[in-house]
Amino acid sequence: MQRSIKMAHTDEVKVSLTHSVLEMNNLEHVLSYLRESTGRNVIISDYKGTIYNLGSDQEQLPQSFFDIILNWDEGSSYLWDEELLTLCYKVGTSEKDGFIFVEPVHSEECHELIPSLEKASLAVKTYFNLAHSMEKLNNVYTNNFIADILLCNINIKELLKQNSFLLNYDLNNLYYVCIMLTDRILTEIEKQALLAYTRDWLKLNKLDIFCTVWDNKYLVHICPTHYDVKILDVDSGWKKSLDNITRYHEDVRKKFNFKATFGIGNKYLIDKLHLSYQEALYAIHLSELTGNGNQVRHIYDLGVYSLIFSNSLDHLKSLYKKYLNALILHDKVNNSMLLDTLRCYFDANLNINETAERLFLHINTLRYRLKRVEELTNTSFQKAYDRTNLYIALKVYDVLGRLELIDPSQ
Repeated sequence: MQRSIKMAHTDEVKVSLTHSVLEMNNLEHVLSYLRESTGRNVIISDYKGTIYNLGSDQEQLPQSFFDIILNWDEGSSYLWDEELLTLCYKVGTSEKDGFIFVEPVHSEECHELIPSLEKASLAVKTYFNLAHSMEKLNNVYTNNFIADILLCNINIKELLKQNSFLLNYDLNNLYYVCIMLTDRILTEIEKQALLAYTRDWLKLNKLDIFCTVWDNKYLVHICPTHYDVKILDVDSGWKKSLDNITRYHEDVRKKFNFKATFGIGNKYLIDKLHLSYQEALYAIHLSELTGNGNQVRHIYDLGVYSLIFSNSLDHLKSLYKKYLNALILHDKVNNSMLLDTLRCYFDANLNINETAERLFLHINTLRYRLKRVEELTNTSFQKAYDRTNLYIALKVYDVLGRLELIDPSQ
């Protein structure tokens, strides 16, 4: 009987708190209940680290709390942090449902506090589901439009005209693409938190830039150029853009504890912006392949490669095939490693001793392999012209492989 009364009371609390959220569209009653029932300080946060407090502007969680969200064990509904003396309770099973922080809490007190958090969980989940449904609707328009741009939808101009009330793009303005690639694979919650943080950062800094997660690994920014009244033309300088990207990179690194490489393409009208996207991808992956990762790189920073990668995909494929096809076929048929040997030789700046050490090869074995490379490619490492063409062809092949524009196994 007592258990039935207790369960009935629990259900009444859940229903009452949930109704308060639906009627008032805030967490005021939920927070009041939690603080009164636990007798402690309570913070409610969403997955991106935004705090929802009574009668205050939205603030960001302390970094130590946000790190708990980013490193959350998906199999746990709550955890206790000994250093912070904080109980953190995850609401629901989705990473977007929300988190409740209670402090100070000692380990032996967690069990007695959990029932209060469970009673409030439905209300908190309801609140964040309502908020995220509107966020999801807004994201659909932005993400679909960016997809149309990056995939070169032939009807992009017509789509712009039809959706001008939703998407503030100008058919006559120039835009460029900036892409961010992190130095490690992000969890789903990290990706969503990064995207949300980026949009808030852009809004805070009054930058009219659209961004989205693309291909499940890139953070893509569509950036407008601005008219400069001093020169009566579009601002041709990159300094302001580079300053903003560098500042953003530093802020992201501090908050999420990872580094990233940024690639920037040239400026185009909106219907040609897929070219800027491709250039930004080339800038990222070539930078990483040449040991210049974790930097901001414009396509023009690539020197001679900016000219090479301005060619069509068919031309790029023809270039690497001319010099490397014989090696690729030989490796496939004979299960050899001539292409890898060539790559390591260039990475070691043509130092044969260092190359042998990296590949754990006897020096004579390495010399034999390099001789076979010369024979199959009809080149000579003694000639600067041949060395240059082999090096460029290899980088083109590696970049296209990383972008999955070719299948390296074929």
